[in-house]
Amino acid sequence: MNRKFQIFLLIIMCAGITYSQTSNFSIGPKVGINFSNVNLDDTKNKIGFSAGITSTYSVNETSGIGIDLLYSRQGYKLFDQNFNLDYLKIPLTYKLFFDNLGDAFRPRLEIGVSPGFLVSAKTNGVSYKDELNGFDIGLLGGLGFNYRLSQKMWLNFDLRGDIGLSNVSKDTSLEALKNRNISVNLGVAMGL
Repeated sequence: MNRKFQIFLLIIMCAGITYSQTSNFSIGPKVGINFSNVNLDDTKNKIGFSAGITSTYSVNETSGIGIDLLYSRQGYKLFDQNFNLDYLKIPLTYKLFFDNLGDAFRPRLEIGVSPGFLVSAKTNGVSYKDELNGFDIGLLGGLGFNYRLSQKMWLNFDLRGDIGLSNVSKDTSLEALKNRNISVNLGVAMGL
């Protein structure tokens, strides 16, 4: 396992342990649909999925910090070929909540970064992972809402856009290949 990845996971685990020591922390499962592409001409969107764990630490009544751990199937279509890019994504977001803390329905905006680690890259069943960079990072923005199901359980919905900043390809002689992804997500978070 890559040394940078190990250090990054250690930071995430320490943050999670710190957050879980407070009553302002929620965690739960999350699933979604991805509509992904890259920044090249003639490519088409590819539909994929994401699944994993979402968590939020509420800093105060109107804001919070979110950390997710998601398996994300992305990629693009070029002519008659599907290019599948599977990532382990760890989005880190700042969330701005609207309405009052005790309200059942609370809209929110979020912004952040979306680091990802390439797990698999295939086209027509053939791996081309060695031709790609193992790390990707993007800017993330979205909107959504939380709906209270019970005192310590919320239904979460969000629509996010993720614009890649790094070159997916190792080949620097070509135009930089950058991920683009729109995801629609649904999850349930339980307060600890």
